[in-house]
Amino acid sequence: MMIRKLAILVSVYLLLPSVFVAADRPNIILIMADDLGMESLECFGGTSFKTPTFNRLATEGMRFTRCFSQPICTPSRNKIMTGRSNARNYRGFGMLDKNEITFGTLMKSAGYRTAIAGKWQLTGGGGSTGTKDGKGSYPDDCGFDETCMWAYDRDVTKHQAEQYYSKFPEGQKQKMSRFWYPGILKNGRLMDTDENDFGPDIYSNFLLDFIDRNHESPFFVYYPMTLTHNPFVPMPITSGVDQMSLSEKLSSETRNFPDMVRYTGLLVERILKKLDQLGIAENTLVIFTSDNGNYRSLVYEMNGRTVIGGKGLPLDAGLHAATMAWWKGKIQPGSTCDDLIDFSDFFSTIAEAGQAEIPSDRVIDGRSFLARLEGQSYVGPTYTPRSAIFVHYDKDPEKDEPDFRRVRFAFDGRYKLYLDGRMFDLSRDIEELSPMDLAGADTEVLSTRTSLQQVLDQMPPWQPDNSFFQGQPDPLTLERIERMRKLAEDD
Repeated sequence: MMIRKLAILVSVYLLLPSVFVAADRPNIILIMADDLGMESLECFGGTSFKTPTFNRLATEGMRFTRCFSQPICTPSRNKIMTGRSNARNYRGFGMLDKNEITFGTLMKSAGYRTAIAGKWQLTGGGGSTGTKDGKGSYPDDCGFDETCMWAYDRDVTKHQAEQYYSKFPEGQKQKMSRFWYPGILKNGRLMDTDENDFGPDIYSNFLLDFIDRNHESPFFVYYPMTLTHNPFVPMPITSGVDQMSLSEKLSSETRNFPDMVRYTGLLVERILKKLDQLGIAENTLVIFTSDNGNYRSLVYEMNGRTVIGGKGLPLDAGLHAATMAWWKGKIQPGSTCDDLIDFSDFFSTIAEAGQAEIPSDRVIDGRSFLARLEGQSYVGPTYTPRSAIFVHYDKDPEKDEPDFRRVRFAFDGRYKLYLDGRMFDLSRDIEELSPMDLAGADTEVLSTRTSLQQVLDQMPPWQPDNSFFQGQPDPLTLERIERMRKLAEDD
């Protein structure tokens, strides 16, 4: 009898660690701004305007100096949600393949309550325009219990579109607004909105309510914001907005962009305040990032240099993601992570934090950096930093003549090697104006080139790399170079 009791006690003791660990799993909130370049934020060296909330995130949390997304929205969204390179899972713009497994599904399977609000734009679907084949994915099919999404034209039915446009002022451009007079699908149903409603407030309030109702059990929130994507419209904090007509509220003016960035910060601040009010900040990991750089018409100052927005281009200004993490009592305040972080790594980090089982039936490119958030050693059994990242970028694979470059490259934080053989030293040539002359390169550079080529060779075969459009730079790059020349002349 004594032996039997001892066996039971041992069994219970062995089970206790997993029970306690499960109870201690953090809530996780991933916030991803839309089209927000590093040069817009003071904490990354931006000097064009003030961004106090982001300064707070950097002061109270961890700032990532070398995190890289894709150069434009859908490629980044596919990568961050699935932990997989676009080389494995990208089928077309505005689409997430139905066969992919997202972090929403992982976290729901692990017992988390899940919610998403903001921008989806991944259905591929016919919707109101009938322009796609419907092979994409919807939020509720990707593990999200509750949803509140901007009603992108291709994400709604023809009937829903007609509902929305029937209320829209006559003569206004008929396009689902993400800001004033927004088109919003809440749990799949089109909301009744008017010209005084502001989309980002609705998405924010939805998530705050979700957190209120679920704060006693683990929750996962994915907040792909609609800010700061164009049109650059006035914000609720913009002077005189209350006296503006709807036409003025919907008008895009570059001068509104700083207010858009500040309002993005205020929405993040609301979440941090809610966590503090509920007493769950010590058990909630908040990660902030951006899907790509600023829009190409925007020009701001950062660290003593002028930066032209790089959205859509595989340059530093296009994919160097402004990323911070905040977790009271876990993350060392004011800390910095200088490791190379790839957008696929968010998937694995979230899965490890939530003790979710990563699928074994497919290649996962992500590498968890949870150990770094918890202040663990740079190199060890739980975490080994990347020596390089790999980027496959083909925004419109179905197009014979794409608007953007189709490229692959490997990047070690300084040197960048494209599939077509061009190599750049970004410490000296961040705009990639002059490929390196490897004929006279030293041993170190040639060794680096070999290592980066090995990274490229490990990925599935792909052609073509048409970065140079039959021997010529792509039009967008030529336009950018000309703008840089004019800015230099003006100085």
